[in-house]
Amino acid sequence: MTNTNPDSRQPQAGRGGDPYANPYADQSNNPYAGQQGPQNPQGQSGWNGGPAGGPWNGRPVDPFKLIESLLPQHAKNWVRGFYGVIGVAAVVLGAALLFWPGITLKIAAVLLGIYLVVSGLVRVVVAIVELGLPSGWRVLDILVGVLLTIGGLLMLKNAAVSGQALALLATMTVGIGWMLEGFMALVESWRLPSSGWAVLYAIVSIVAGFVILLSPVSSTVWLVVFAGCALVVMGVSALVRAFTFGRLPKR
Repeated sequence: MTNTNPDSRQPQAGRGGDPYANPYADQSNNPYAGQQGPQNPQGQSGWNGGPAGGPWNGRPVDPFKLIESLLPQHAKNWVRGFYGVIGVAAVVLGAALLFWPGITLKIAAVLLGIYLVVSGLVRVVVAIVELGLPSGWRVLDILVGVLLTIGGLLMLKNAAVSGQALALLATMTVGIGWMLEGFMALVESWRLPSSGWAVLYAIVSIVAGFVILLSPVSSTVWLVVFAGCALVVMGVSALVRAFTFGRLPKR
């Protein structure tokens, strides 16, 4: 029997003569055919800065500035205060290292000695009163606490010598660290596509560490000066950040 229903349509032939390649090719009765959705020009929406004329005027969005703008005012004040305290402390400590290195190292030795004494006593008390601790661990904790306490008392008794010894120990640690870092960079340089710079960095690091270990006393002086300058620079940067955090840039 022949189908005379006018609403029934055979699938339209698509590409390559396949009648099922595009079964809805006839869009004559589709009211939405030929209409396009909203345009999304590059640089006017999405991650490219928001709609034109928006809060960023089509400029790229800085995620850190976005976070600052979303913080409430009291949170911004807390962050500014934190930056300010850190900046002042860094500037004061850096200036003290530059102008009064001996006194500063002595104060550092005193603070470290107090910390060691308190830490040792707390460890001894905890090891004695803690329940369920194995006897071996208890004895070990007590011995470590006693050694920490004795070391702290010795540092407090000879604070000036302890400060110089701390600076010397820190310098030698830096020298050994540079040498180890250089050897590791030299071993791993073959993995890099351009290994010339890696080899140069490794050689410089090894030589610098070797020079520090050869003359630790003079290297300590330069290390203290470098630490003081670095602290001053970081402190000034933190103070600038304290005054500029969360403030809208002037247009």
